[in-house]
Amino acid sequence: MNHGLNPAALPEDLLRQSRLMWARLESDLTVSQASESFMDAVQGPATLPAPLTELMPAITAQQLQQLGDLGSHTSLNLIDRHGKGLQCDLHPSDDGHGWLTLIRFNLDNRWLMQLHPDYNHALQSSDQWLGHLESVMQSAPEQVFQQAILNAVHLSGSEHGYLMQLSDNRDSLTLTATTLDDAPLQHSFATPQLPLQQQCLLQQQPVIDNAPDSATVAPWLNGLGIRNHLCLPVNYRGRTVGIVGVVNRANAYTDIDAKTLLVYSTIIWHAIQLPRTLKVVARQSQLIRKQKLQLNQSLVKLVSAISDSLELNDPYTAGHQRAVAELAYQIGEKMGMSQHQLEGLKLGALIHDIGKLAIPSQLLSKPSRLSSQEFELIKTHAVKGADIIKDVVFPWPIKAMILQHHERLDGSGYPMGLKGEAIILEARILAVADVADSMLSHRPYRPAQGFENLRQVLMEGRGSLFDATAVDLCLSILCKQQSSNHNLVNALPLNNVVILHLDDTLEQAEQRLHSQDASVGFVVDDHSPRLLGYLTASMLTFWHSPLLDTAAERTLDRELQQRKLHQVMRHNIPSIPCCTSLANAALALQQSDEHFLLVTDNDEQPQGVLTWPTLATALQHQHPADNHPWTGVNLGFSDSTAN
Repeated sequence: MNHGLNPAALPEDLLRQSRLMWARLESDLTVSQASESFMDAVQGPATLPAPLTELMPAITAQQLQQLGDLGSHTSLNLIDRHGKGLQCDLHPSDDGHGWLTLIRFNLDNRWLMQLHPDYNHALQSSDQWLGHLESVMQSAPEQVFQQAILNAVHLSGSEHGYLMQLSDNRDSLTLTATTLDDAPLQHSFATPQLPLQQQCLLQQQPVIDNAPDSATVAPWLNGLGIRNHLCLPVNYRGRTVGIVGVVNRANAYTDIDAKTLLVYSTIIWHAIQLPRTLKVVARQSQLIRKQKLQLNQSLVKLVSAISDSLELNDPYTAGHQRAVAELAYQIGEKMGMSQHQLEGLKLGALIHDIGKLAIPSQLLSKPSRLSSQEFELIKTHAVKGADIIKDVVFPWPIKAMILQHHERLDGSGYPMGLKGEAIILEARILAVADVADSMLSHRPYRPAQGFENLRQVLMEGRGSLFDATAVDLCLSILCKQQSSNHNLVNALPLNNVVILHLDDTLEQAEQRLHSQDASVGFVVDDHSPRLLGYLTASMLTFWHSPLLDTAAERTLDRELQQRKLHQVMRHNIPSIPCCTSLANAALALQQSDEHFLLVTDNDEQPQGVLTWPTLATALQHQHPADNHPWTGVNLGFSDSTAN
């Protein structure tokens, strides 16, 4: 690059004070003259002449060889003592010497690949970075800093490295980790003993010295013959916590290297501190959980006490809230609610009728039906209950549970007439559990209404008044509870359900019933699992021709046996739910024209077949002959058959 400069034609003072960085280079590569800005850039000795290698110690032998030919124009890219990029141009002169000019450039933008291929590769290789981070995080606690420095040395292509931690009063640095075997680990140095590190702390930025003086080198590095040195501050949560340094790389350190290690050291320090922070957080969380558990236990005791006080005011609902809480908890558990939600659901259920404290006790225990005005007063207990606990802060929607447990999906409930999803899930569960326990319990104005009536009420309101899932789970839970007392039909040994198909013939149906020792089969369409009808063994017998053993009769019999089931089956299948009591099953079977009942689950799917012999045996076992409640009722058997 020729700038048209002829320094010999300019006054010496003007040349020396020029902002242009220039120098006169003699044939032996000594600098005999230079501008002040050139000397500031290279920070060489104060007197000239001086060898170029003293002024620019980072220059390589290959670059010196290129500059040695003073007869031709040469352009080089160099790194100065402090890691800055320099474009160096040599302009030949007619009298045998050369003029050297320097221009600074940004290493981020120019000659990055040419000057630092190793760094560029590391920057682009995320796997390598992740590997460094992972190796540090997986190190044992006592080795984590050592591993961090080994990675810093590898990343920067240096020979050695070190990490120092800054004291709280910022007046000393402790050598924490280093790649040198004989370094004084855990030794503290006063910051004035470490000029480069002190400068780094004061300036709060990286410090590069590609030609360090022995006076600036840290004591434990003195014997290494330090060629270049890079150190930088490590910041964590807005304050400086230490210094990372690397030394003796083949090439001079640059600003790019400083940025690389600055990012690396920051990430590494956060990675090192993360497990420690998590341990502190874990301890704090454990303490908070313990305090929360104690608070919740106290809250449960308080709520239970409130529930007990309500039962004192209304003796006829004694145990009602606890029963509702238990049933609601089981329903919520089967719905997959979290443990936190279940705790809130149970607490809300324990005080869902707390508003009845504001209702006159004579109304609550009135032995006759309430008037419309009295019932309207009773209905205010939901709003009054919500008002009672409105200033109590719960970690659950207790107020909404109390306020909404009488709401219904179609908007026909009270007090606000909410519909569908506007009613919270906990309140929808409470609504079902509340109705269930109320109907199964005695009241001053009526006896308990029984499971059959409850099932009818819930199934009629399923999906329209009550949450369908809550209804199904409630009936299933109550059904199992009653089954444990062996007074429901699903506790009996039911016969298997034999499935026949619409296109089966009478002959095929007879063979299937005979092979499974069954007296009834149920007909389905191959395209739908729904039962369409049934066929009994007696019906099959009816379709046999009289056995006169004539050719004509045998032909007729074969023709009849080829009839399809849809031509002869009956459609109205006598059935009962699996949660039907034995007494009600006996009544249903007595009123039926058949000798069997199909037992179905809550989804009306077939569970088995109940016949008279099975039911009669169960009833006799439940009620001994000397106190038989079915005396005088025809069970469908003679005495000899029943025995």
